[in-house]
Amino acid sequence: MARRKPKVAGLAITDLLEADSALAALAALDREISRIEIEMNEGIQAVREAGDEAAAPYRQKREQIEAALATYATVGKETLFTKGKRSLKLIHGIIGFRASEEVKTLPKIKWADVLLNLKAMAKRCAGVSHCIRIKEEPDKEALRQMPKSLQAEAGVRIVAKDTFYYEVKSETVAEKAA
Repeated sequence: MARRKPKVAGLAITDLLEADSALAALAALDREISRIEIEMNEGIQAVREAGDEAAAPYRQKREQIEAALATYATVGKETLFTKGKRSLKLIHGIIGFRASEEVKTLPKIKWADVLLNLKAMAKRCAGVSHCIRIKEEPDKEALRQMPKSLQAEAGVRIVAKDTFYYEVKSETVAEKAA
């Protein structure tokens, strides 16, 4: 079980026996919560599966109608969309063709090769580096390993703190309860 940081509460524990009893109570409560969540998730999954099963024929019919509509529009494109029109308003909606562009690699070139080419181009000339996405953020683990002088120069500091936690040994409590 994962460690947890409790919120301040109104209960008072005065000795180790009460603390151990509190941990046993927490383990029992966690088991009950887990049981309820399992039942809930099973119920949600059953409802989701029933919904998917009920909607499957409608989705299949929808796909068939979409394919037929696309075929009709493609076959009749020159007669339906005259005078430069790209769409046609009907009573229940609009059919048409949307002009779009897609970036694809040249034949026999992979996206990894494109990235390497862009990096090489960025070294040679300006104006290409914006084509490469880089997510920049501080690496907290690397900052933790830095010498203190460099941490200060970077604008960070390491602050030690004691935070209370508890960890329930659920398997031992469950064995004793049985």
